[in-house]
Amino acid sequence: MHEANYYYNKETFHPWNKENVKECVNKILEEWKLLKVELQQFATNRDTLNLQYGLTIALEYFLECLYWINEKPVNLIDGLVDKSLEVKPFNLEDRLEFILKRLNGYHSYRQLDELFKELEKQFAIKLVKLNRNI
Repeated sequence: MHEANYYYNKETFHPWNKENVKECVNKILEEWKLLKVELQQFATNRDTLNLQYGLTIALEYFLECLYWINEKPVNLIDGLVDKSLEVKPFNLEDRLEFILKRLNGYHSYRQLDELFKELEKQFAIKLVKLNRNI
């Protein structure tokens, strides 16, 4: 929503700005943790339809976090991962490709969970570095 307004030159809140990023990313990470519980349930029950729907939402959360942590609006014009992103999990492109090819599978859920964990750690490191520079 924020990015759509931004790219259409409409006035909007910028969650990727340095002063907003901590609060906004933490909010998305909280939402992910709630959704993660549901996804685990869907995976356990082999409810592939709901798992696919939930993983689609979770991927949206992940991409928002990824770009906002890098202080950029989400931009998918040249693919899911902009080459200029500095903070990102290892081997991200391949891992996202794996998830997208199997959006209704348990292993995709696990892979996305690991990506969130790695991104959250990298975000914490970035915040520590920012606080040292203040």
